[in-house]
Amino acid sequence: MALEHVFSPGQIGTLTLKNRFVLAPMGSGMADQEMITEPFIQYHVLRAKGGVGLNIVEYTAVHPTTRNARIPSLYDDRFIAGMQQLTSAVHAAGGKIGVQLWHAGRQTSSRITGRAIIAPSAVPSVVYQEMPEEMSRESIQEIVNAFGDAALRAKQAGFDMVELHGASGYLLNQFMSAYSNAREDEYGGSLQNRARFAMEVIQNIKQKAGADFPVSYRVTINEHVPGGLVPEDIIEVSPWLEQAGADVIHVTSGILETVHETIAPLEKPAGFNAGFSARIKQAVRIPVMVVGRINDPAVAEQIVSGGQADFVALGRTLIADPAFCIKAREGRSDDIIKCIGCNQSCISGQRPDPEADRNYGPVCLRNPVTGREYLFTDEPAGESKRILVIGGGAAGMTAALRLQNRGHQVTLCEKTDMLGGQLYLAGQTPSKAEMAEAALQMGRQISRSGAEILLNTPADAALIEALQPDEVIIATGSVPFIPNIPGNERSHVKTAHEVLRGGSTGERVAIIGGGLVGMEVAELLVSQGKHPIIVEMLNEVAKELVSSRKVYAMEFIAGQGVPVYVHTKCIAIGETDITLEQAGTRFQLKDIDTVVMATGSRSLDQLSGLLEEKRLPFHIIGDALQPRKALEAIYEGAMVAQMI
Repeated sequence: MALEHVFSPGQIGTLTLKNRFVLAPMGSGMADQEMITEPFIQYHVLRAKGGVGLNIVEYTAVHPTTRNARIPSLYDDRFIAGMQQLTSAVHAAGGKIGVQLWHAGRQTSSRITGRAIIAPSAVPSVVYQEMPEEMSRESIQEIVNAFGDAALRAKQAGFDMVELHGASGYLLNQFMSAYSNAREDEYGGSLQNRARFAMEVIQNIKQKAGADFPVSYRVTINEHVPGGLVPEDIIEVSPWLEQAGADVIHVTSGILETVHETIAPLEKPAGFNAGFSARIKQAVRIPVMVVGRINDPAVAEQIVSGGQADFVALGRTLIADPAFCIKAREGRSDDIIKCIGCNQSCISGQRPDPEADRNYGPVCLRNPVTGREYLFTDEPAGESKRILVIGGGAAGMTAALRLQNRGHQVTLCEKTDMLGGQLYLAGQTPSKAEMAEAALQMGRQISRSGAEILLNTPADAALIEALQPDEVIIATGSVPFIPNIPGNERSHVKTAHEVLRGGSTGERVAIIGGGLVGMEVAELLVSQGKHPIIVEMLNEVAKELVSSRKVYAMEFIAGQGVPVYVHTKCIAIGETDITLEQAGTRFQLKDIDTVVMATGSRSLDQLSGLLEEKRLPFHIIGDALQPRKALEAIYEGAMVAQMI
């Protein structure tokens, strides 16, 4: 598909961009005591080198009442020098760069800021539950000026533009929404009054930084809460923002309470906000930018060519693959590491690095290098070795591809007839097809790499003797754990893996285990017109799902009327019934056609003893080491490839 529209130059005020792709501002946690760090700089440089038209730096504090040690700040001149290092590095890499100016309002805590929190009204955040101080007119003007002063510092630091964070339930958003603004003065009541604060902030920036200094305004098109902003409100407000001096409107959705709309998981369709940005475009003359699950160059092209937006902002897409734009421009779409919207690690995975005593920023299930580039190298290995990788799941495929690319001679053997493992199985449910495609894409990449692939080939002593590897990687994964329940040997009892692989079931199916895998089985069965029942020992189902995905899982269960028994243990399995125990009371569910065990996994490693006898160096990775998530499996595959 030709991508002529997204790779055409674009204009935001006086700023010319080489294409229509923008790195969306995303909190990375990589600042140190509010200061820019070297990893922070390299994170942005890598994406500028990857061909994006504009980087927008994550939310940046404009006032001490919103400070956070892990978030950059611009409320004082002492922050300018670090920002200059960042902008100079991005410019040297051929990029353009803006910064998002931000005040959290009530969506923070005095424990974080060290000061009393402030908001339009004394209405606490549902999430933080701390009562804010209602801002006086003097306080409002102080914050208006703080935004303008921060914008001037941004200009002095070399930024090409600024963006105002008027979305996600932060201060600008709070003023605009009746959900959080209960004022009765000129900053409350009517929509125009509630938008007054935003317009004054834009005007203050233009006065201080210059009328020709571009300003983006990020809006939440729908807060998805009772009494909150809806699309019609933002369509009405957008021309006022343009009149105040905004040079582009950036469309997102959701607030902190509805973060599943802001950082939307794979349950949401690609480019789901584009229909709203198209409506904004009809209301304004300035350009419109849209963000939200745009993980494919073809989707981006359709949005721009179809007139739904002028620019597409890529968030997690550029966490997964910093070189997304270059690969798209060169026609290498199948080499793009696509974000699959799992939210498994980029949202909850920002963890301190004990070796470097810092936070290494966003973590990606599909791309373990992200945020940790300092741990990895693309340089060829010092010595080319014959490496046998046993197991074609996520861990094994990652290790095999990276080892082959580093110059080793890799043989990947898989006992089944295809690569993909449990990552492929997870993608068999309708909402998670992108996971299956990710597994298939990894297989295609390995095939193109030159590695030898042996399917339908169990690893044994004869194979190892024939191949004579220098080192072996055991990535044999895990097998289902079957609890000792009387009746589990019956013919109508199946494992979750059997069902996900296409095994047949009856109409009424009892799923023992309501974790992630059990939920996947339930979704698959519903799509087949079957009637699943979920039995879970814990106090809730889908406990390990991140919150932004759990919302959709629970909506699915409720919407489809799937019966769920929590705090419930399966005691016995009969021919057509199961016996359950809940709070000391036993009861039966009758007319059960099939029982599916989704009760966890145990590691499968039948080779380490043999390799020890042969004194062959070996490494155990992924579920073969310990059953966990794909995040750990893929990371360990990358790490072992780096070590050899």
